[in-house]
Amino acid sequence: DDGGAAGPTLAGAPTRTATEPPEPDLGPIDGRAPLVGQPAPDFALRDLDGAVVKLSDLRGKVVWINFWATWCRPCKKELPDIQALSDAYPDDLAVLAINWQESADDARAYFEDNGLTMRVLLDRNGGVFNQYRLQGLPDSFFIDRAGNLAALQFGFLTESKMRERLAQAGLAIE
Repeated sequence: DDGGAAGPTLAGAPTRTATEPPEPDLGPIDGRAPLVGQPAPDFALRDLDGAVVKLSDLRGKVVWINFWATWCRPCKKELPDIQALSDAYPDDLAVLAINWQESADDARAYFEDNGLTMRVLLDRNGGVFNQYRLQGLPDSFFIDRAGNLAALQFGFLTESKMRERLAQAGLAIE
């Protein structure tokens, strides 16, 4: 179940003038495809402060991975609702807002300008985007406390769909 219509394609994405070489310790850790009911593909990426975040280190919490970019209109529309749900469940939910191939400065400025405080990870070379087999943005993956992919959503999420997907991942939604 992909949960809905596909998101916009990346044809309208800005062209990058300089590519950053991949860091050997960052990106996909395994080659598994994301399959509901199976362990979520593991990865490690840097956050805006330079700290390395490894997905498998978040076991014990429900994890919401949201792939986004500053130029993506549907991403910008759903981020405030994601923030509200992140704020509502701070002890049980870890939201990873994975920015696709933009600079830390651009991602940070967008979040600061819009009052967003979720943890931003930088997928500078698109390795995790490719690992998760994405074709557009936004896309979300919901991982249960044991580290298994419980639900996914290709394309924009309404707040009710967000709540539904979080419940599928085992978060007790009020």
